[in-house]
Amino acid sequence: MHLFDSNILIYHLNDALPPGVLGKVERWITEGALISVITRIEVMGYPQAETQRRQASRLLSLFDEVALQGPVVERTIDVRRRHRIRLPDAVIAATALVYGASLITRNRRDFQSIDGLQVIDPFSG
Repeated sequence: MHLFDSNILIYHLNDALPPGVLGKVERWITEGALISVITRIEVMGYPQAETQRRQASRLLSLFDEVALQGPVVERTIDVRRRHRIRLPDAVIAATALVYGASLITRNRRDFQSIDGLQVIDPFSG
C-alpha cells in the first residue's frame, strides 16, 4: 500500500512528471493508494481555475482518503514530539505509519529521520 504526499499529486496535475515517473505513479494508484485528508486540503486549497479544480477532484477521487482521527492523531502527536517537522508532514508521516503504507514523496529529507517510515522518491532510481 502507498500513501501519496501532496507534492507528487501537484506534479501530476501540472504535467511535470517525467514519463518513467508517471508510469510508476499511475501503477501505484491503480494498485490502490491512500492520501491523508491533509493532502486533499493542500491540493484543493490553492487558487485554481474551475477546470483545474475539476481535474484535481478527479485525481483525488482515485485514492482512499484517510481521516484525521484516533490512531492517526495519536501517532501525529508522537511524530511531532520526536521530530522537528511541520504539522502537515507529521500528519502525512503518521498516516503512512498507522496504515503500514510506504510514503511516495519528492521530499525525502522531510521524512528521513522518522523510524519505521518507508519513503519512496519516484524520481530516483
